[in-house]
Amino acid sequence: MKPATTISKVCRVLGEFRQRPSLGVTDLARRTGLLPSDVHRILSSLRHCGFVEQNPQTKTYRLGVGMMKLGLAAFQRNELREAARPLLLRLSEEVEATAHLAIFDPQEFDIFLADQFDTSAEIPFKANFGATAAAHCTALGKAIMANIDHGMALRYLEQKGTPRSAPNTMTQLVLIEEELRKTQLQGYSLDQEESAGGACCVGAAVRDWTGETVAAISVSMPSQKFYRQQQAMLASAVRATAFELSQLVGYQPLPIAART
Repeated sequence: MKPATTISKVCRVLGEFRQRPSLGVTDLARRTGLLPSDVHRILSSLRHCGFVEQNPQTKTYRLGVGMMKLGLAAFQRNELREAARPLLLRLSEEVEATAHLAIFDPQEFDIFLADQFDTSAEIPFKANFGATAAAHCTALGKAIMANIDHGMALRYLEQKGTPRSAPNTMTQLVLIEEELRKTQLQGYSLDQEESAGGACCVGAAVRDWTGETVAAISVSMPSQKFYRQQQAMLASAVRATAFELSQLVGYQPLPIAART
């Protein structure tokens, strides 16, 4: 079904505020490809409903309290995040590390941090909910990329790029593809100081009732602690938690006979 034109335009305008906190009519028109008159009319309606606010000095707009309340409601009531919370807490306590949940948005081609639990004093990453997880160098990103359609994964990597963020970051696509194949085979992903120096992570994919990969969980810790741990033990704990979460949101693995 073709989307309603007006709704599509409103979504395009609102979507731009994900990248920048405040924008003017002219800038929004240029970014969305809409007429300035259309943008102004949309913003006026959104302002009337409390979904955007206008700075009286600069005349720029930003998301309003109404949008914040909607976002918080969606965030708090997300089924996947609700199901994951007790599991993440348990995992964090079990391995004495920081546990994360990232959700994959195939519509916007984003992998974003949705939750985090810290039960250790050694916290390599500070929570920044909504922040994007890099697909090529984080355990969360690799776990998802390795378990979605290969063509989609390549498009994602080509669109987002593979910038270097730490000395160990893989930036060559051929090496990243090899890493993703390894990740899929072993059932878990590794980030060994690839996204940030001094921090390591282990991740695993989460599937929904359709069998599609929709998220990933991971644990992260300072690299010195990681190298003292048994990798197999960490991977087993993360994989088991990801599988449990998958089942909670409806995933039913095929019987062995059905896979052959």
